[in-house]
Amino acid sequence: MMLGVMLLMMTFSSCREETDKLMTYDHPDLMAFGNADSCFAEKFKIMWNGLNQYYALWDYEDEYGLDWDAVYDEYLPQFEALDKKETVTDEELKELIRKVCSPLHDGHLAVIFNNHKTGTQEVLYLPSEDRVVKHDDYEIASKYNPSLKYYSQVANGEVETDSNGDPIVAEHSTSVTGLIAPIFLNKGIGLDWINTQIDQLSALPNPTTAQTLRLDSLESLKTELKTIAAGFSVNRYNEVVKSYESLHVPGLEYFDPGFSTMGIDIKFALLKGNIAYFHFSGFNLTAYMVEVASKQFFNVSNPVTQKHMKAIGEVWKKWFDTVQQLHKAGTLGGVIIDLRGNGGGFQDDGYYITGSLLPEGGVPFSYSRFKRGTGRYDYSTLTTNYLKTMEADKHEVITEPVVVMTNCKSLSMAEITTLVVKNMENGTHIGKRSKGGICGLTSDNTPFTNNYMGHIGERGKTSVHVYLPSVATFTLDHKIIEGEGITPDIEVDLDEAMFKATGKDTQLDRALQYIRTGN
Repeated sequence: MMLGVMLLMMTFSSCREETDKLMTYDHPDLMAFGNADSCFAEKFKIMWNGLNQYYALWDYEDEYGLDWDAVYDEYLPQFEALDKKETVTDEELKELIRKVCSPLHDGHLAVIFNNHKTGTQEVLYLPSEDRVVKHDDYEIASKYNPSLKYYSQVANGEVETDSNGDPIVAEHSTSVTGLIAPIFLNKGIGLDWINTQIDQLSALPNPTTAQTLRLDSLESLKTELKTIAAGFSVNRYNEVVKSYESLHVPGLEYFDPGFSTMGIDIKFALLKGNIAYFHFSGFNLTAYMVEVASKQFFNVSNPVTQKHMKAIGEVWKKWFDTVQQLHKAGTLGGVIIDLRGNGGGFQDDGYYITGSLLPEGGVPFSYSRFKRGTGRYDYSTLTTNYLKTMEADKHEVITEPVVVMTNCKSLSMAEITTLVVKNMENGTHIGKRSKGGICGLTSDNTPFTNNYMGHIGERGKTSVHVYLPSVATFTLDHKIIEGEGITPDIEVDLDEAMFKATGKDTQLDRALQYIRTGN
């Protein structure tokens, strides 16, 4: 009898561990997900057990005092209580997910639950957003858009100086991040142009039939555009473009769906003292520069898409060529890579940025390890990560000062690039602390190429989906910076009032000062 009691006790005490080892959480396995469609407690168990198996930072979380077993014991009853309620709002569900997951430091972690009681398919929580709002530059970083108006005036292709005779700038920039934006925002085209046309036609005392039809079409188009702006649909927008193409509205052109995810703002300027400034909003250059990737993301046969893709490549090429030519001539003052607000992207983009400044053969920038078993601390050994650098016959190594700039919105590949620059003998980091998320990733629903990593469930297919790092990444001095970010060598605030009033950028000023004086 006693033996039976002992066996029963052992079964209860090891139930969670044994169940964890039997379940597979990376795809819609019915054994794991079957009961979760209509049960919050089951959703919680999937999230807890999946993280227990796949999350690669448990020893790091231990250092912060997180007891994951205690989290299970504390919050499972609270999710069970949700199941007993007649109604559960999305806000209630999100708040409970927040209580469970907010201590987790991974900078990319995203937790999505289906709320079966409201019908909401995605209740999303991002722990990193709770942390970044605590940065003292959060407000200005959220609104920041780089501008060089204070530093330059370029008219008719002729380079001029500002009223103070300050930095001389030749600027080249383009954007396909929000290709639809000009229709609603820019004066002289888009909605402004439509409104002007409507006003003029409405004022005609005796309009012709053609003018009346044109007025009706413009008013219909205006209504369509406002509807699309309220809930943007690429397909619907392109249908509208085709339907109203006879109106010849400036800026109303085909929008490649690839720009919704792979869009990018890019800017190059040559500042006084031959300092080559380069800013881009995301590491998406590979999608424009590599043919295989271009075909994967864009409708490359469309002339409008070709035009915008070409413009992106030309701005990068202008920066690269200018840096190389000035260096060879011995007149390059330095390089500024402005990653403020850059949310990351392709690691391969490093080839075009820091990879075009460094010697061929690649440079180490971090160490990584994988999750290698269902046990919470089953990790692989550390392996070195290398950034691919440009071939020797394509570039010369840049020895002049290189400055990288960040703020609290700089994440992922922006932070990896920052680490690369900080490890350069001629590199310096200026600005504000970055967001803190460098662990490597797979795409949301990519099948695992290594064990126990990547994601829990599949987005759009399972009632729980958790986007996870595929590896734990360490700096070259063996530190994890997830949730903490990278502290600049020279920390400086962006004076928001001054920036708004005059365009003077105090962080950029500090970078220019450092390059010009060495201090």
